[in-house]
Amino acid sequence: MIQKDSSFASKLAGLIILMLIAGGAFAQKKPDKNPLESFLDTQFWLGLKIGMNYTQAYPDERNTGFSPIDYSADSLQKSYDDFALPGAHMGLEMNFYHKGFSASFQPAYKRSRYKYNSALEWRGEQANNRFETRYDVEQRLDLIELPLMIKYDVIKSGKIRPFVMAGGFHSLILSAQKEVEITQTDYSSGNPLQSSGGTTTLGVKDAFKNFWGVSGGAGVNLDYWNIRTVFEVNYKRSLTSATKPNEQQNELASLGEANDEIFLRDINVSLSFVFPFRFIDQQFKAY
Repeated sequence: MIQKDSSFASKLAGLIILMLIAGGAFAQKKPDKNPLESFLDTQFWLGLKIGMNYTQAYPDERNTGFSPIDYSADSLQKSYDDFALPGAHMGLEMNFYHKGFSASFQPAYKRSRYKYNSALEWRGEQANNRFETRYDVEQRLDLIELPLMIKYDVIKSGKIRPFVMAGGFHSLILSAQKEVEITQTDYSSGNPLQSSGGTTTLGVKDAFKNFWGVSGGAGVNLDYWNIRTVFEVNYKRSLTSATKPNEQQNELASLGEANDEIFLRDINVSLSFVFPFRFIDQQFKAY
């Protein structure tokens, strides 16, 4: 009887040991990861970026070429139109992605445009002794923009991946042009007679300087085949002035034209087409 019990106990112990070994081996075995997700865990992306932008010129300090004696200088202030003229940008997009986070460098050529107007008025003793001159100005800036952004994918898997982003930028002035349309109104005949004073285009690069600022926005990645299309909207705000307020502006200085101290704010809409930097062989089809 004792021998049978001992044999049974030995068999039971052996069975338990085999079950523990099998269970440990099963527990150590991890499920195979989706090869697409493994491919995208760490990846370089490189491609082209194009888009359009609208600019707001925000005057922090206002200036005029004249010093009024018997009236307020406020009447000589410029009136700015916010986000009124479309600009464009084109460049590269270089992303390093790792598990939801991307460091994105996006050097681009950019044209920004904004406009403003100002007016000068002469009045005599009589009501009809009045003459007005209005200046409608379009300012164009050609820049090299160097943004560095950090992106975070809100959804880290799938072919549609929305993201948010934040970072900073540095803008280098390549050229600047000011186009001025002059309109004159004479009231001496009793009825206002309007005439054109012509249009003048001037190079005013010396009145501007390089500037930097911060940026933030959101977008979405769309993956198909082995291409990623990136649609994004961001807002850029300069933290340093883009103008040199004390710089004379050629022929316009005699007209009382002087730059305000301007900070630029942009709304940018962009579309990028980027490709994975790691090559894919014929045996591996990511999409």
